[in-house]
Amino acid sequence: MKKVLVILTMVCATFAVQAQTKVGHINSSLLIESMPEADSIQKKLGVEQEQWKNIVDDKDREMRSKYAAFMEISEDPSVNKTVKEIKMQEVENLQKQFQELQQRANVELQRKQEELLQPLLEKVRTAISKVAKANGYAYVMETSEGSGVIYSDPKFDLLPLVKAELSL
Repeated sequence: MKKVLVILTMVCATFAVQAQTKVGHINSSLLIESMPEADSIQKKLGVEQEQWKNIVDDKDREMRSKYAAFMEISEDPSVNKTVKEIKMQEVENLQKQFQELQQRANVELQRKQEELLQPLLEKVRTAISKVAKANGYAYVMETSEGSGVIYSDPKFDLLPLVKAELSL
């Protein structure tokens, strides 16, 4: 009987501790969008994206030009078969280069975005941690779209507190 009483006391104490655990939530995407740094990051990414778009477009024009030239001679019986094969190989090489360039552009843009966002994300994490600790939250859940949170009570939303911490 004494063991049962000890176990029951321990279980009740565990539930009492768990009942006191505060869980908050925040939509960090909304927070980041409201920060002044987000605009400058978007502008820098836009410039970078435009530069890569111009490079990819130039390669695309070159590839289309070579393809059009190949199509002109492909049906011409007076053009040597070897010349046709060389032109076809040029088109295939340009197409491969074009695809590799597109992939590289995507990778470089992703890298640049991560590079530019890293200081901002660190600032947000630090502010969220500071607000959570100051207000006694044991956990803070992300509520941005796709985060998996189905419902969140607005009274536990830390967004206003974190905005105040960041002077937004």
